[in-house]
Order: sequence, then C-alpha cells, then structure tokens
Amino acid sequence: MANDSLILAIDNGTQSVRALLFDKQGNLIGKGKQEIEPYFSEQPGWAEQHPEYFWHNLGLACEALWQSTSAKPEQVLGVTVTTQRGTVINLDKSGKPLRPAIIWLDQRHAKVDGPVKGPWGA
Repeated sequence: MANDSLILAIDNGTQSVRALLFDKQGNLIGKGKQEIEPYFSEQPGWAEQHPEYFWHNLGLACEALWQSTSAKPEQVLGVTVTTQRGTVINLDKSGKPLRPAIIWLDQRHAKVDGPVKGPWGA
C-alpha cells in the first residue's frame, strides 16, 4: 500500500469531526473521529463556534485516523471537505478568522411573519 494514492475526506459535522481515508476504488482504509460541542450561544437565537476549535478537533481526528491505518500522509493525492450547511467563517485578507463562525442554525436574521409556508404547505 505504500505507493497507492489515497483520498482524505474531512467531514465537519454538527456532533463530530471525521477524517476518512479512501483508496481510489472507494474502499475505506482508515478513519478518525473527534466529538465536538456543536456551538455556543451568547445571545438568544445565536449559534457560533470558534474556528480554532474546529481546526484543533480536525487535528485530533486526523491523529486518530493515522493511528488506525498503516497508510502514510504522503499517499494522500486529494482532499475533500464537507461541513454543516451554510456555516460561515469570516476571514481577513491574510486568512485569519475575524470572529466566531456563524453556524447554520443561527436565527439572528430570521424574520417570520405568520406561519412558514413552502411547496409542502403551511
């Protein structure tokens, strides 16, 4: 396996951060998972998390991944990333976070007059 190319999939979910390693045929080679606190709320309707918290826990998930397999980081040919819906991290021009991430379930800009309606009904 030392010369085989692999894909690293990172999944930053609401309850954990996972690092998954796949071969080119789609077989799972190794995995690491780190449980997280999904968000904090200092104001009613707010849902935020510190970007550094996500980064730190991704590191822990990757450490667990590399301990679960004989594969080496040098074999990673590509990386995929998925996260929680519309989570936003505002960055300055050098890529540093300006504030905590705004998590997808944040409601500070939600304005609802009457029942919520959609194609599924009221």
